[in-house]
Amino acid sequence: SSKKTRPVKTMSSGFGLRGGIGRCYPFWAEYKECLKTETRSDGYICHPAREDYFECLHNRREHEIVRTVNAEEQKQKNAPTHGGGGDGGGH
Repeated sequence: SSKKTRPVKTMSSGFGLRGGIGRCYPFWAEYKECLKTETRSDGYICHPAREDYFECLHNRREHEIVRTVNAEEQKQKNAPTHGGGGDGGGH
């Protein structure tokens, strides 16, 4: 019985699932170009480009904003109301 081996995977071509440029490829290309000139071992100079690329891939900042907005809406929905509407003058 011979085992089938998987081919070695290479980096993405930049094409999306339906042809054309993938949605995050421009961010990857920018990050890759930055890495060519990175002079620090910690990647500090290219960190903003890396963050943009990862945001495109995973949408973490966008999801955090949505969670924050939803929590605030829920908080306001559950907050007791003071008075009976009106113009807010309180008198």
